[in-house]
Amino acid sequence: MYCDNGSPYINHQTEFICDSVGTILIHTPVRDGAAKGKIERVFRTIKEQWLHGLDLSTIKSLDDFNQSLTEYVRKYNLAPHSSIGEAPLDRYLKTHERIKTPPSYEWLQECFFHRERRKVRNDATVSIDKRQYDAPMHFIGQTVDIRYLPDKTDSVFILADDKRYPLRLTNKVENGRTKRSNLRIDYAKTGGTSDV
Repeated sequence: MYCDNGSPYINHQTEFICDSVGTILIHTPVRDGAAKGKIERVFRTIKEQWLHGLDLSTIKSLDDFNQSLTEYVRKYNLAPHSSIGEAPLDRYLKTHERIKTPPSYEWLQECFFHRERRKVRNDATVSIDKRQYDAPMHFIGQTVDIRYLPDKTDSVFILADDKRYPLRLTNKVENGRTKRSNLRIDYAKTGGTSDV
């Protein structure tokens, strides 16, 4: 994946995703405008051919806007281009034997999950994006791998030993009433003696 040095591409999540799907992440040299010339030209074409000619009175929602853009991109990819002498879709289909297909839709979806490491607190909760989630009690005190889709609060789970442990948003009243076995304190580790 060849991209610039913008903040959406300079983060660990993008690296994780590329690693999962077997893609190499390459960044353009800093201040090298020519390296991004092709994509910038496409953006200009979209603005000039689609956005400036868009009749805003026909757009009633974001879905309408997205549908209009999707239709434009479909027509753009089916029309012959003078630079390659054929339609982009035809050019793409000629190379389909070199394109890897994912083992399954579920596998591909999982590649795009965000990954975080969090320590499960003594009240069996973890914090992700300023939200509290209930974790299974046997993870209390452990650092766990968490996977989730940022826009779906019901997609959060702990991945441990190739098993998924789903997390749910914390109900603070319910969490406060939950009985937990008291953790034994090892005073030797805190500088005191364990005999006390």
